[in-house]
Amino acid sequence: MKFLLSFLPLLLFALPQISQAQPLSVNDIVEVTGIVITPGPNGKVAPIPFATVAVENGLRGTYANMDGMFSIVVKKGETMQFSAVGFATQEIMIPEDFEGLYRSIVVQLETEDINMAEVLVFPWPDRNNFRAEFLAMQPTQAQNLQALAEGKLSRRQLLAMQEEMDMDGRENASLYLRQQASSYSYQGQQQAMPVLNPLAWAQFFKQFKKKDK
Repeated sequence: MKFLLSFLPLLLFALPQISQAQPLSVNDIVEVTGIVITPGPNGKVAPIPFATVAVENGLRGTYANMDGMFSIVVKKGETMQFSAVGFATQEIMIPEDFEGLYRSIVVQLETEDINMAEVLVFPWPDRNNFRAEFLAMQPTQAQNLQALAEGKLSRRQLLAMQEEMDMDGRENASLYLRQQASSYSYQGQQQAMPVLNPLAWAQFFKQFKKKDK
């Protein structure tokens, strides 16, 4: 009995909310399908892949596919928001007096340019550090700047720096393709152990020598 009495205030509070809630009928919802596009070059339009389609002030939404196509079910009177990175957000409302169960739309998003303030990067935190570094420079050091620069650009120095540099984009792509080709060669069979791979041993000794330098 005490257990039931403890839930009585909660039940009295929920009754008005339950009475106000009305189930949706088929005539209250609309299935909206369409495509999200943007003006392209030469007067043509291009689809915006994976654009976000969300219901305003709601927790429902979806996103377009690779071709910019989408489909979502909304209630009449709700507003849909279409957004994508680099484009201005656009809102489209379904009128409450809309007749029909389906609606097809074409959403065109305009590009949005965001201009940021110019930032200058200096090797010193502030002017005081620059003044201290400039005053600490010895005249003999200033005279030997050219010789120092030539030493930094010598062939021997450049080769040593080349050994320490990471691979660029082309080298990474080439390595990835070689790895993919190697994995395809073992497709359908058991892959050989890396301990028996002479290329793996060569790479190991190369890294080992580089570490000792």
